[in-house]
Amino acid sequence: MEFDDMDHMPEWEHFSRYENDEDDENLSSDDAEKVRLKVCRAKNLYNQARAVYKYAALFCETLKGEMAEITANLIMQNALMLCPKIVGAEGADMYILRMENASIIRTNCRELETQVRAADMFEICTPEYKDIVIAEIEKFRLLFIEWVKHFEKDDYEDDWGLY
Repeated sequence: MEFDDMDHMPEWEHFSRYENDEDDENLSSDDAEKVRLKVCRAKNLYNQARAVYKYAALFCETLKGEMAEITANLIMQNALMLCPKIVGAEGADMYILRMENASIIRTNCRELETQVRAADMFEICTPEYKDIVIAEIEKFRLLFIEWVKHFEKDDYEDDWGLY
């Protein structure tokens, strides 16, 4: 499978409702800068999620043995959730929904990393390929921390009491 063929996830601009928004004209320069930074953080995270997805898919192509198929399915299920959950968090722009999506993203990333490490433990992958996927997940994790750090609590109550 060619790397360029793995571009299943749409570009960020496909979803972004903030770029070139007419409402930007009504914002103060400080607020416009906050929006620009928010979009930039989300876009960077989304693009790194696309990279994680691509490298995970390529990694799955290299798995061998009787556990290869189930391991690949688990890896791809987790990798596939990252981009849509980022879009969902940004589209809602509500603290509760952002946190809910962030929690799901974190869980999927941790499970993805566990499955990649398990493939190495079971010796069904090439260790160098595992290292590449783990490095991409780490880049994602660092961007994720920066993204979540800027979530702003709002007045909506979480009727489940979690956030």
